[in-house]
Amino acid sequence: MTVTDVDDDPRRTRPGTPMIGDYSVNQMDDFYAAITAGQVKPTGIMNMMQRLIIAGRCKPGDKVVDACCGAGLQLPMLYQYRPDLGSYLGLDINPANQRSFAARQRQLDAHHGPQFPIEFSVADVSQPWEVGTDIDVVIYTSALEHLPREAALASLRHAAGCLNADGVLLLSTPNTAAGAPLQHRVHVHEWSHEELRSALDEIGLVVDEEIGILAPSEELVTETLAEAYGPGAASLYATLKTRVPHQLLDPIVAAAIGDAATEILYVCVRKLS
Repeated sequence: MTVTDVDDDPRRTRPGTPMIGDYSVNQMDDFYAAITAGQVKPTGIMNMMQRLIIAGRCKPGDKVVDACCGAGLQLPMLYQYRPDLGSYLGLDINPANQRSFAARQRQLDAHHGPQFPIEFSVADVSQPWEVGTDIDVVIYTSALEHLPREAALASLRHAAGCLNADGVLLLSTPNTAAGAPLQHRVHVHEWSHEELRSALDEIGLVVDEEIGILAPSEELVTETLAEAYGPGAASLYATLKTRVPHQLLDPIVAAAIGDAATEILYVCVRKLS
């Protein structure tokens, strides 16, 4: 199924986007394959960076649920940097992704040897999750925006509900002003920073940390750095722009500018009782 029944409105999903029901199932670029072929984009480095950050936030023995896991792009970083996980469960609505996920797992097993227990479940994350209530880490990367708002909100409730008392939700999504055009027309609903913070608060989660992972315009980066850290930071950024390819610099500098970033990784924990 594709989107064919809407006008070409920049605030709505582009006609022709692959869909399952109301969900966009357009796949994130496989940055591993792209980089191997010499294709380096800021979004690819962003995705690699957030996967590394997430692997670093997981601890030995953690039970991990990866919501909207797609073809398993998080798995290589976990095999390499967190092979002592307790378990990993990937949830995804698209049955076709199960084949790609299984192929990636076989490839990783052949290289590293089998590591932690891994499962893949075809599931609609807006519906109740059959995962219990003792999950240590929920990963939800660059996928919330592929769901309609109410379905996305329901999925966040399920994510919060399955976390144990010390559990963490690692959630990344674009930061788009209310009413603005979609950053990417394969998305369904992009959240503003304020809207998402409010929703997380309502479902009992606290944002413990915000990590920008994709930078806005150079002008806004310069302005934000100068305001936050002084003119020296803006000067350093100007120097780095002349020496570091923008594909690498954009995601890295985003980590220093908080909610000015165009995509943010939110580290969320449960509210204290």
